Amino acid sequence: MAFTQIYVNLPVTDLEASTSFYLALGGVLNPQFTDETSAQVALGEVVTVQLMTHEQFAQFTSRPIASGAIESILALPAESKEDVDRLAGAAVKAGGSEPRPPQDMGWLYNRAVDDPDGHSWELLSFDASAMPGTPE
Repeated sequence: MAFTQIYVNLPVTDLEASTSFYLALGGVLNPQFTDETSAQVALGEVVTVQLMTHEQFAQFTSRPIASGAIESILALPAESKEDVDRLAGAAVKAGGSEPRPPQDMGWLYNRAVDDPDGHSWELLSFDASAMPGTPE
């Protein structure tokens, strides 16, 4: 069996601000799964983010909601270095932040952006054939 989609469920403190952040990344709002407690944003055909208020998110778990600590870094590939820069700029303008400077390894370029709640995303562009140690 191969998975064909991923739905990332994220607790957020400000649903409107978080929705704006993901729309700035090029996401498309799905009104069918959006209300005052939750917003679904498709980041393409494969990745969908479900943003939920803490109260809504708590209905799906008995565990406490993490705050401040990083528990994952999600990565989104872009077509080019210019697209990475464009997306990172849009994300920061929409209320996100950059926790570190961009990284350029020649074959891989990435920028980290955190959404308004600190959920971390890597925006990256790479050429695997140019990776050091890749057979010619």
